Amino acid sequence: METKSVKMEESPAKAVMAGSNLPEQIQDTKAAGHQAAPKEVEANLSAATFSTFFTWRGNGLVNLRSMDARITANSRVFVSISEFSSDARQNRFIGNASMSVLNVSPFNGGFTTRINVNFGQALNVRLDVLVDPSWI
Repeated sequence: METKSVKMEESPAKAVMAGSNLPEQIQDTKAAGHQAAPKEVEANLSAATFSTFFTWRGNGLVNLRSMDARITANSRVFVSISEFSSDARQNRFIGNASMSVLNVSPFNGGFTTRINVNFGQALNVRLDVLVDPSWI
């Protein structure tokens, strides 16, 4: 996968910039018009379902191994990705870097994730994870 280099210019010292934290450009989405699910529909998640997060610093297309003894090869593992500045618990944002989770593969004791951080320099990355460990 090829990435394009981008020349960054300095901006006036108004706000602290971190990573690809450039001015936000947010567009609204339209609701799909789905009807609410009937109340008798269950989430189908086990009582052992949990969430956690992992951090990494880097860029490019990489495979990351994340270890957690509660995960098995039969677990359902859902991963999302975001950028953070100084504190992964408080300072997450959507900057100019496009970041994506491409593949997730659980194994006994953890999971491997292929991600792409499409930016010319290393960024602070947080992977949020939702795990249903007892799904078969």
